[in-house]
Amino acid sequence: MAWLEPLLAHFALYPAHLFLLLFGIALSKSTVVLSSLLPPASVMLLASISISQPSLTVGEVWLAITLGAALGSILSFHFGALIMRNKLSTGLLTRHEEKLQNIRRKLENNGVLVLFGSRFIAVLRYMVPLAAGMLPLKRFRVYCVSLFSAAIWAALFVGITSGALLIIYPSDDLIKMQERMVSRKPIHVL
Repeated sequence: MAWLEPLLAHFALYPAHLFLLLFGIALSKSTVVLSSLLPPASVMLLASISISQPSLTVGEVWLAITLGAALGSILSFHFGALIMRNKLSTGLLTRHEEKLQNIRRKLENNGVLVLFGSRFIAVLRYMVPLAAGMLPLKRFRVYCVSLFSAAIWAALFVGITSGALLIIYPSDDLIKMQERMVSRKPIHVL
């Protein structure tokens, strides 16, 4: 764990790097290809939010996660559209064809509700926007639903984590920890 303290000190001095880390995690957990290669979103985001408490405000953490998650869903949507436009679905998605057909049927009947609700279920978080891209859904509607659901999803994560941290570290302890981290010299990486 010797690597953790210098990392925390780095993020305390460079909160923009932490913002980008949170953005990248949320983006990767909402994107088709990357999400399946990484640990669960809850583990990654809870750890990152915990680290961010002394360096970023709750609003900044929420914004980073919201933007990353929304962009990930939008990229998955456009990937689905690309698959349909170039007729790539026969080779790429044969393993998930039955699941995708089921999602398509549900999207055709209740598109907005299915797209919104999928944000809160791990595998559907990227499968539903992918399937939505394969259907003639309106882009603007998909963008709005993706942004709105990402905002609520991020608020839940940040709210739960911030509340848990206040129980574990009362506000005085968080302030002391932040002061200790900021007082250290920056880490220069070559």
